[in-house]
Amino acid sequence: MHGTNSLISDATAPTQQDDPIRDEVNRRVAELDEALIEFRRDLHAHPEVGHQEFRTTGQIMSALERAGLAPEVLAMGTGVQVDVLPPGHDGTDLLALRADIDALPITESAEVAYASQNPGVCHACGHDVHTTAAVGAAVVLAGLRDEGQLERGVRVIFQPAEEVQPGGAEQVIAGGALDGVTEVYALHCDPKVEVGRIGLKVGALTSAADQIVVRATGSGGHTSRPHLTQDLVGALGALACEAPLLLSRRIDPRGGVSLIWGRIRAGAAPNAVPGEGEIAGTLRALDPAGWEAAGALLPELLEQIVAPYGVQIEVEHERGVPPTINHASGIDRFRTSALRMLGPDSTEATEQSLGGEDFAWMVRRVPGALARLGVRTPGVESFADIHQPNFTVDERAIGVAVRLLVGLATATTDTLDLTGPPEPS
Repeated sequence: MHGTNSLISDATAPTQQDDPIRDEVNRRVAELDEALIEFRRDLHAHPEVGHQEFRTTGQIMSALERAGLAPEVLAMGTGVQVDVLPPGHDGTDLLALRADIDALPITESAEVAYASQNPGVCHACGHDVHTTAAVGAAVVLAGLRDEGQLERGVRVIFQPAEEVQPGGAEQVIAGGALDGVTEVYALHCDPKVEVGRIGLKVGALTSAADQIVVRATGSGGHTSRPHLTQDLVGALGALACEAPLLLSRRIDPRGGVSLIWGRIRAGAAPNAVPGEGEIAGTLRALDPAGWEAAGALLPELLEQIVAPYGVQIEVEHERGVPPTINHASGIDRFRTSALRMLGPDSTEATEQSLGGEDFAWMVRRVPGALARLGVRTPGVESFADIHQPNFTVDERAIGVAVRLLVGLATATTDTLDLTGPPEPS
């Protein structure tokens, strides 16, 4: 799998006109291919969860410094920011590329030689691929800059803590990562899409995602005298069954609101009514209006459900992220880059998911887009989804991603069409 990828090199051959920048990028990516795969495997073997990405940060810093860049560790203590600027650039009108760097608290089961060496932690979401691609893009852009072939200033942001709530994006923004930035872009691995292709969608691509914990308390007592207790287990059961249904009747269904419980805990003995317990889950919504409406309604609704049981509840609603809403201009740039760098059959329509992604905060701040990066080997029908312990990727996706990201940053007015209708929609 090392070396030049024939699947991609065929697709990037000139089709309509010569493109010296594209040809130079392809040459540089082919030269970096083996080193990038080894870099990704090193990250994969040493995953770190959100806010603990110290080794990962060090590896990123070292790789960028070797390329002659001047990266900086973010004020959060993990994560990196680096600018690649043409000579004399004033640091404004920057195009930003963002990669998330953290792993998940999941025990890996994929049988690969570079499997996680950190017990209970693995890169089950492909952030090691995102990070490696962004490193590769920064290195290639630095080379183009040194040869006088980079016209646009580019900022590459390696963001920590995407998988935790609240995600790291808001802290990164507060630290100034988007100062001077007028566009921002990101990729996310998608095993449903074949390597060499990307999934595009204008508008909402991900969904809002919050965490809900309801803690209930009552007097407790003996199950032989239920009339002298508050039925706390019954109240939790009512919340489990009724809250999702009633919420769907009180919120406009076009908002796509979904409340799913993932944990319920109460009691220890079959003949004792417990005095405390809790239920926890996630609240998701397809659009911002549904997200806001559900958040405002939920505490009142939960109180009404448990009122007949006489228990007291405390609702902890941890707001997560809004939907990631892709700008049409951002999807135009992604599509143009893919057609230019990867070939005519490199894009496909994708659907909105109920997953959360804190890149949403960035595209709320400046225009941009998130695209789905194909990581599935063509012809393979059975695959593990993201957040599964056996998740794997076709590593040719790394070179694809580097080409695509560099293409975003090197598009000119001759190659970028922001006037036509975005496809796919």
